[in-house]
Amino acid sequence: MHRRAFLISSAACLMPLGASAYPAIAFAPQTWRDLRETDQTVILNFRASWSLTCQIKAELIADLLAENPAYRALTFVDVDWDTFGPSQMTKRMNVTRRSTLVVMKGGDELARIENEPYAPKIRALLDTAIAA
Repeated sequence: MHRRAFLISSAACLMPLGASAYPAIAFAPQTWRDLRETDQTVILNFRASWSLTCQIKAELIADLLAENPAYRALTFVDVDWDTFGPSQMTKRMNVTRRSTLVVMKGGDELARIENEPYAPKIRALLDTAIAA
């Protein structure tokens, strides 16, 4: 292996995985209880740090936030799938897989997409959230 290729691949391995490319709150049960009692529109992003689909989706969300400043009014909450995937909350919400985005307002679900890392689908979801 060439030295340059080795150094580049080594550096890529050291980069943090799963870091949000957009402003998001890390999910915690108390934070979620507090957010449900507000009038905020919340986007729950069920994601895994090791998932390429989840990473692509995060980058698309960041691009859409840069494209449309109105989306910045939304509250994004990253739900770590490895920690909360088997939780009671995901069972009650019927979230069966990572890479799921759920729009919530006042404890009610308004929209959802699963495993769809496509800008038009995510844009439509964010438009639904803004209209709420």
